[in-house]
Amino acid sequence: MNELEELRKEIEEIDSQILNLIAKRLQVSSMIGEIKGKMGFNVTDEKREEYVKEYWTEKGRRLGIPESLVSSVLTNLISYSKMFQVKDSKKRRVTIIGYGGMARSLSSLFHLSGHNVVITGRDKRKAERLANEFKFVYMEEKSALDWSEYVILSISPSGLDYAESVLKYAKEKVVMDIFSTKSNTFRKLQTLSEQFSFEYISTHPLFGPILYPVGERIAVIPSQKSTRTQEVIEFWRKCGLVPVLTTPEEHDKVMAIVQVLAHFYMLGLLRSSNTLKKELEVGNKIDELQTTNFREISKILDRINSLLPVILEIQKDNPYAHKVRDLGMRELQDVLKSLGE
Repeated sequence: MNELEELRKEIEEIDSQILNLIAKRLQVSSMIGEIKGKMGFNVTDEKREEYVKEYWTEKGRRLGIPESLVSSVLTNLISYSKMFQVKDSKKRRVTIIGYGGMARSLSSLFHLSGHNVVITGRDKRKAERLANEFKFVYMEEKSALDWSEYVILSISPSGLDYAESVLKYAKEKVVMDIFSTKSNTFRKLQTLSEQFSFEYISTHPLFGPILYPVGERIAVIPSQKSTRTQEVIEFWRKCGLVPVLTTPEEHDKVMAIVQVLAHFYMLGLLRSSNTLKKELEVGNKIDELQTTNFREISKILDRINSLLPVILEIQKDNPYAHKVRDLGMRELQDVLKSLGE
């Protein structure tokens, strides 16, 4: 065996040790998840994560490991460790109405936490495809709602008329929506809950259509006659999310800042950068000369572009949208003046 082969053999032995330690770490993480569940703690512990990141960064620095490598490894390790902590001994019967990106994201979460799930919707082929991906079941709407305990409307606000035709089968069920704006839809669904005798608790996943969103936040907004709010909060917590209790008005005010205003600026940046690439004739050099910050911003812009219909819907529906956009434009004008323009 020559020197190169000997070193490769040593690398294989080191890799085996690393994998064994990762497996052991995930096993311990699973045990921690059981304890957190018994104590009523969220899967995500931000203070603990910050401590672990500082420890890894300092330890890596002393060992001469690049910080970018430490960060990359640790980010994935924390993410998968939290996935191993998702525990829910009480399996719920959940019907998801819809089959888009957020329906897929929530399906991955329910698959991880072991709930029984049915996918339904107007397009049988699309619903069956999503159900098959996670080994769930497709049923037609009435059968799905008759079977379920929880019903999740994973549709756009424009589909409320369709939802009304289906929710007549939701008597005594818990119905949740995932709409980004609550003002009009909340009132409509609250009225339907009284008409069809179901429990309505609005939700808003505070993340995009990503798989296995363990550790992310979800807004929980009870209706006036909600009696099962704590049960729903516990359901989402045991699915691995961090529930945040709020009201329709407070929710929409916050979303006006974190969604409407942020997306408004991003849309302007997206259009401006695309136009300038052409006008300045530097489109083919952007990738070579871009800074780290611009590279990260570009990733966000790509996500904005991929979710454009949803983002435009939020711009249209949020009741505070005009106010925040007007203020945003005034602030930009003030920035321009401060630069001497």
